Amino acid sequence: MKQKKKEAERKEEEQLNLGIKEPFGNRFSKIRNTLSLAILKFEVKKFLKDPLLWATIVINSILIIHQIYLIINNLSDLPHYLPIYRYFLSIPRKLVGKEHIIIFPTISVISFTLSLIFTSRYYNTERILTKFLLFSSLLCTSALSIILIYLTTFF
Repeated sequence: MKQKKKEAERKEEEQLNLGIKEPFGNRFSKIRNTLSLAILKFEVKKFLKDPLLWATIVINSILIIHQIYLIINNLSDLPHYLPIYRYFLSIPRKLVGKEHIIIFPTISVISFTLSLIFTSRYYNTERILTKFLLFSSLLCTSALSIILIYLTTFF
C-alpha cells in the first residue's frame, strides 16, 4: 500500500513521463485553488442560510400555488369579460376575456425566478441590493395575489 502511494506521488511529480520534476510554483497554485474553492463553498453556504431568501421562496411559492388554485376553481364562474387592465381610460380596453387572468401567476413566476437568478449571482458582492430584490419580488407576488383575490371574489 505504501509503495502504491509512493508511485502515485512520483507520477504526480513527473510531467508527461519525461522525468521532469513539477515546478515549485504549481504547488502554490494548487493550494490557492483549493483555498478559493473552500471560500466559494463557504459563500454558497452563507447564501443558503439567509432567512430572507427562504422566507421569499416559501411565501412566493405558496402565493403562486394559491393564485393557480383560485384560477382553476373560479374560472368557470367568472364573467366573460374582466377589468384586468385598470390603467386604460376607456372601458372597452379595460375589459378583456377571462383567459387573460393567467397573466397574474405568470408575472409572479417570472419575477420570482428572475429574483432568484440575480440573487444567487450577486449575493456576495451586492448584499443589500439582493435583499431589496428579494423583498420587491415578495411584494410583487403578494400584490398580484391580492388583485386576483379581489377579481375572483367580486366578479
